[in-house]
Amino acid sequence: MPTILSAVLTIYCGDITKGIDFYGRILGLSETYRFPRDGKPEHVEFRVGGATIAVSSAAGLKAHGMPPATPGHSFEIGLETDDVAATLKELRAQGVTIIKEPEMSPAGIRYAYITDPDGTWISLYEPKKH
Repeated sequence: MPTILSAVLTIYCGDITKGIDFYGRILGLSETYRFPRDGKPEHVEFRVGGATIAVSSAAGLKAHGMPPATPGHSFEIGLETDDVAATLKELRAQGVTIIKEPEMSPAGIRYAYITDPDGTWISLYEPKKH
């Protein structure tokens, strides 16, 4: 079997403009790819560490012969930060929805949850203190 080289987590946004703003400006992720380059985007990718998070529109799915995405919470995005409380403070000031305030997990990791504009769950967590 050939080797799988990398992965992209794609989030289908009801409003791709809001999705791009959330992941790019609000979360501060670096945009690495946009299609089409000019005009209204259908698909935009962001790099965070060694991972790629993409936001895509219904037009992007249609172009690939796929039906529209359906809403749900069958996955979450986990983003590691060096300070959950400070990150939440900045996100709250920008109007981001916080669905779980910071607390300590049984594994000793401090975490909280926010949502993107489409309601996708995003966990924010700090590395375990040793």
